[in-house]
Amino acid sequence: MKVRYIEEPSLQFGFDQHICPKHGIFYYNPFDINQVRPEKITIGIIGKGESIDKVLDWIDSCKFHIDGKQSKNPHPNLFLNFCGFNKDSGFKSEIVYDDTYIRKLKNSDFDLIIKRNENLEERINDIVELYLSEIKFLSKNKKPDVIICALSENFITYIQEKEVAENHDDEIDNDNQTESEIDADTISKKEQNFRRTLKAKAMQYNVPIQIVRDRIAKPTAEMQDEATIAWNFFTALYYKASGTPWALIRKDIAETTCYAGISFFKSRDKASTQTSIAQIFNELGKGVILRGEEVTLKKNDRVPHLEEEQAYNLLTFSLKEYYDAVKIYPKRIVLHKTSYFSEGEIYGFTQAAKQLHINQIDLVSVQLSDIRLYRAGNYPPMRGTHLILSDKHNILYTRGSVPFYETYPGKYIPRALEIKLAYYDESPNLICDEIIALTKMNWNNTQFDRQMPITIECARNVGEILKYLDPADKMQLKYSFYM
Repeated sequence: MKVRYIEEPSLQFGFDQHICPKHGIFYYNPFDINQVRPEKITIGIIGKGESIDKVLDWIDSCKFHIDGKQSKNPHPNLFLNFCGFNKDSGFKSEIVYDDTYIRKLKNSDFDLIIKRNENLEERINDIVELYLSEIKFLSKNKKPDVIICALSENFITYIQEKEVAENHDDEIDNDNQTESEIDADTISKKEQNFRRTLKAKAMQYNVPIQIVRDRIAKPTAEMQDEATIAWNFFTALYYKASGTPWALIRKDIAETTCYAGISFFKSRDKASTQTSIAQIFNELGKGVILRGEEVTLKKNDRVPHLEEEQAYNLLTFSLKEYYDAVKIYPKRIVLHKTSYFSEGEIYGFTQAAKQLHINQIDLVSVQLSDIRLYRAGNYPPMRGTHLILSDKHNILYTRGSVPFYETYPGKYIPRALEIKLAYYDESPNLICDEIIALTKMNWNNTQFDRQMPITIECARNVGEILKYLDPADKMQLKYSFYM
């Protein structure tokens, strides 16, 4: 047994490296500053008139500097000022649009749908169609880089109230939950139901969408501070417009490594375990998403696993799609999964790598651990604390005290990850170093101490969107459509 500390990995930006996405963009510009990139981001925007006005006014205000959060115990590195989204600082990009890119939805159309004697899901689908009609128009007649779908707070409140009212009794009977648990769960699920449905159905029009609640214009106490909201919004927008905000630092430029996450999701009726997902990308975040084959649960093992042939097919097809996208096969492939690798999966994946002449493959199980470490003082273990139980069995803190933030930025006691190596060609230490780095590759969030690597987060997010696609619906290969 041995404990080591992994230094916070740096990211590559336009003119230098930095460990923090915000500071890196603020001082060194995005990674692709000297490449083909979105110097102007043309947006379309859809929503009720008052929601559009609020969101556009807020976007306009974000052209300029926004002060970071002030508190009694200030942590300036955690709450950095927003640089402003303009052509002269930070991202060095600007938002452009004209009146023809604004598509207003009528209040009367919303009211008519809400008054119908249909269940909530049917009403939501009808409202999704209102947005889809305008997404279709903009994609066919204009050329937006990203389409913003503005949601009124009244609509969100309506969804929440109706969901609780329609499902309250059934939830108590079936799940033995308390009323407060029911309210929290059902509100969260139904709001995401609308978001997931809209994201899934909008894919056919080939323009990424950004869903925004109009309360973003006046953040409430339970929301993030204004500067952090702006950092996260515009980083995601830049990425969705085909920009590269930051990249992993490649240790050996001649050795291309690709990372993939594999997960499974159940159908919406919970009747079957649906297709596996692989998201494969390189150090720049460039890559593809693939939907694999349906899996069958075994009676003696309720954890979903791929058959040997399915594992072979999934990795083979993923790597071929990756080759079509970037025109090169990687030298090494790293697969992350939140369950253990079966013997069939190990054989199928390794044979696929061998067939495509990939020199190295690492099969890594990433799960939350019940093992906890304790540190003297008032703060939890440092992010980057690595407990080596054996070569194949490791405990890794991806959340914890962060020296750069001068605090532990979480609300609860952090849980470590349990890292188990089913098959590996690289050093276990390097594999754990990479997991820490991959927690910083989520372009939806500029606070870098994420718990899970982007491989796992992406695979989960993709599955939650794909379950709302019909078999004949088009799926996109880029992660920007699933964010």
